[in-house]
Amino acid sequence: MKRAFMSELAIVRTLVPSIAGVGLFIFVVLTLANASDGDSGMSAGACAVSAMSPIVVMNSLAGYDNQNGWERYRATLPISRKDIICARYLSIIVFSAVMACAAALLSIVSIPLFNSAGIPSTGQTVFETTIASAASMLISLMMVFLAQPLFFRFGHMEALRLSVGLFALLGCLAMTALSSSNPISNWLMSIAGANPDPAVLGCLCAGIAVLALTLCAISCTVSTKVYRARDL
Repeated sequence: MKRAFMSELAIVRTLVPSIAGVGLFIFVVLTLANASDGDSGMSAGACAVSAMSPIVVMNSLAGYDNQNGWERYRATLPISRKDIICARYLSIIVFSAVMACAAALLSIVSIPLFNSAGIPSTGQTVFETTIASAASMLISLMMVFLAQPLFFRFGHMEALRLSVGLFALLGCLAMTALSSSNPISNWLMSIAGANPDPAVLGCLCAGIAVLALTLCAISCTVSTKVYRARDL
């Protein structure tokens, strides 16, 4: 398991510069475009990066499997297919968590800049940004867990065709239903009420985390069975 995970991390390190660059661009654009909307707008960039990262790293790792016959070569190494699957899921979770933390921290650090520019924030901005970023990452991870078995069953290109349309549709529906560029934050606020209690938001996020972990376990089990039966 450790050997498989270190192999995945080595691949992820090669992807970090490009993914981080795209994430920073999206963060700056969405934050500047929505900062005037208040707390929810200020966290839009962080939420977008948190939601983007799991999907991007999943597709990037799946694409790497198809390069230069890496997937077939890896199958010849003394690493079980179960370890390969578990390492893939763990690397996606770790990378997503790091990106979400970085995005939330960057958003929090930028709050004084908006305050000095005449865009006030409330005392809840830091907490809301943290919770909304975590919830965005967890919900995106659940989508990844739903799609990941497809990549191990059909390969990168076929699974990409099946999953991209689903991801785009779900994202558009969420933004349309909530009439917001930051639907996760607004959804959390609508549940918690006009004056959200941090304990309520924390419980909501914890509930989403439990659901995500449950789905991760199910998805990992399915992926393992599918990948073991697949002829590479």
